[in-house]
Amino acid sequence: MRTGNVIAEGGTSIDSRTFVRFYLPLVATSYLLTATNPLLAAALARSSDPATALSGYGVAFSLIGVIYAPLLVIQQVTAQRLLSVGDIGPVRRFTTIVAVLLSGVAALVAFTPVGVFVFETIVGVHDRILDEALSAMTALWAVPALTGLRALHQGRLVAGHRTQPIAAATGVRTAVLAVVAFALTTTPAGAWLGAVAFTAGLAAEAILVAVSPAPTPVTPERSEVETEGEDRLLSFSTPLMLNVMLWWSTPLIINSVLARTPEPDCSIAAFTVVEAVAWFLTAPVGQLQHAALAMVHSRDTHRQVRVFAAGLATLVTLFLGILAVPAIREAILWTGFRLDPSLLEPAGLAFPVVALYPILYGHRQFYQGLYVRAGCTGLVGRSAVLRIVVILFSAPLLLGSMGENGARLGVTLQALGLFAEAVFLEIMARREALPLLEQLRVAEPAAL
Repeated sequence: MRTGNVIAEGGTSIDSRTFVRFYLPLVATSYLLTATNPLLAAALARSSDPATALSGYGVAFSLIGVIYAPLLVIQQVTAQRLLSVGDIGPVRRFTTIVAVLLSGVAALVAFTPVGVFVFETIVGVHDRILDEALSAMTALWAVPALTGLRALHQGRLVAGHRTQPIAAATGVRTAVLAVVAFALTTTPAGAWLGAVAFTAGLAAEAILVAVSPAPTPVTPERSEVETEGEDRLLSFSTPLMLNVMLWWSTPLIINSVLARTPEPDCSIAAFTVVEAVAWFLTAPVGQLQHAALAMVHSRDTHRQVRVFAAGLATLVTLFLGILAVPAIREAILWTGFRLDPSLLEPAGLAFPVVALYPILYGHRQFYQGLYVRAGCTGLVGRSAVLRIVVILFSAPLLLGSMGENGARLGVTLQALGLFAEAVFLEIMARREALPLLEQLRVAEPAAL
């Protein structure tokens, strides 16, 4: 129950109503958040050169994702620290320093020859795609700083069980992004259009979550280890930073593979569209890490929340399986994106593979949240490394046989990596889950 501005903990079980009350605003947040890429893709598909604009933006966004990825863990770190210690001072200082440094790195890519070296030599794009990617970076360089601010305050709100303001802020972000993106379609802007819209929406979201209040969780008595500052914070958060950095490296790695296919512009453009649609449809399982982080306090609650999570992931997987029917997927891609035949066919053929995303991604999110709650972040980092190794090993093996359809190659690599990660997390859960849960010496929440 709640007393004043403090969340008290107690109780013995979590029923479906409790789960829905907590999780539904997070689902709304996921839908609004993942609507970003389909909206931007739809706007870019209406530009004068859609394949080049989509490819340039896709490459630039995947790079900026790698740069700001370490800051995404701040949300989980903030929530975990508030729930266990009650003080986020070290997290705030750490976030400020890292956010400024990473925005500086992005600025170097945007405004110096470093950008040409990265995109042309490392990623492997050239000519028009290179120009579009560089133009997008001139509007994306501030994204790391905005991401750090947003993540810090989202973590504070999650720890306080105040998920509604997160959903509201994400809704404002999506609205701002959509207005800016489609307003700019009247200009000759290409990938730069998507970058400006994304940055404007993120700025609005960051400001709104920063000013939203949240109650303070009740915390157990502090130990000497728990009250350590930045040293303890760094050891806890480094595997999480590695995890999200490798997650956001995945599109960049796949785009680098697709840049070496016979038709790189069409391959990257079709992959960008399919991924945008796929992650939007997978949105309901995207916040399961927060369900595990905030709701699992014992063996019983672990079992209860896992059942809810598995049921949700299964339903979303079945839904995507229905949408993968040729007539339905082609209607979605044509109505939403007006893709010409050179992009419509490869995007459509990739669609059945992404039907596997929800069950694989949902499994990943749930167990990562569980391990973060227990303070065992090393397993999270190891699973991410395994996923990337599988993708890197599979890419040259599949490039020859699937290179003609770059979009299908891209989503197949993504699915293979997720499958390997899911197997690893399941094996480690069977070996480690119960011992880890015994470390969670807090009572279950009576009400969320």
